[in-house]
Amino acid sequence: MQTTVYPRNIVGLGIFALVCWAMIIDVIDDIEVHNNYRSDGTVYAVYSFARKLGQAGASGLTGLLLSITGYTAETAFDTGVVNGIYNVATLIPAIGMVLLSLSLIFFYPLSKKKVEENIEVLRKRRNG
Repeated sequence: MQTTVYPRNIVGLGIFALVCWAMIIDVIDDIEVHNNYRSDGTVYAVYSFARKLGQAGASGLTGLLLSITGYTAETAFDTGVVNGIYNVATLIPAIGMVLLSLSLIFFYPLSKKKVEENIEVLRKRRNG
């Protein structure tokens, strides 16, 4: 089971990482189109800071969620605790990904058409 799940997860995380970086580049281009100034460093710094905040929050949340499931050294193998840990490790991330996906679908302003328009505007500016 693990030999089939891990490679699939690694591929999924790799695709997610690539899409994130592609979206950041599109945002940088959009900022340049609107402000006539390229601010790569600022965008990457804000993205990096947001990731660090998310990772710190997730670390703290893990301990809280483990305590909510009733996890202690004595109850580590109880069926209810094991099921709770399974839910924390699968259902909560799945719900988070669905909410994140919906927020991108409804609130992310850069469609494929808009990105292509931005590329054309920047191409014209650079070529005169």
